[in-house]
Amino acid sequence: MAPTLLAYPQELLPPHLKEAVIDILEQEWPSVFNREDRLGKPLHDPNKHPLMVMLVDQDVMLSCLAVPSTLIHLAGETYKASGLSAVLTNAAYRGRGYGRRLVTAARELIAGSDADIGVFTCDPPLVPFYVGCGWTLMEHTSVIGGTREKPFPADSLGKRTLMGFFSAKAQAHRSDFEGAAIHLGLREGDLW
Repeated sequence: MAPTLLAYPQELLPPHLKEAVIDILEQEWPSVFNREDRLGKPLHDPNKHPLMVMLVDQDVMLSCLAVPSTLIHLAGETYKASGLSAVLTNAAYRGRGYGRRLVTAARELIAGSDADIGVFTCDPPLVPFYVGCGWTLMEHTSVIGGTREKPFPADSLGKRTLMGFFSAKAQAHRSDFEGAAIHLGLREGDLW
């Protein structure tokens, strides 16, 4: 049987799927995602209305990610921005193309939504993977997490910015994003 793509708003994520997502998060970041601590809490900032996107094969969580959204303001315009967060594949199933399938599907979900742009960051070695999934590397654009009062620039961690321009407005103003600092307006210390 072929893997199935599932997408749920975080608040509607069934408990058994939330547990499976926590399992993968714990695999990758055991000191951050403790099962007992996370079961009763949201996985991602609920103010960013995350969509949980997963690739499952029967009862096995193969790969998962979150698509948070927010409004950003740049060059006198307001854009709805969605991004990718916590993109992970179950360690036992890596190298089989599940991550690529999931990231490509998430890009299509964002493109088909009311988002103007997609924007997120990744470590430099992952840039070819994301570009291969349809995202565009923005060499001189930076993403600023955290709050306006306490900004958290992603490039301070060596992260690279990837984007997609989905709405007509975003496409018409694409040059405004070249070399820009995109403030996501997150919680203190957060990136997505």
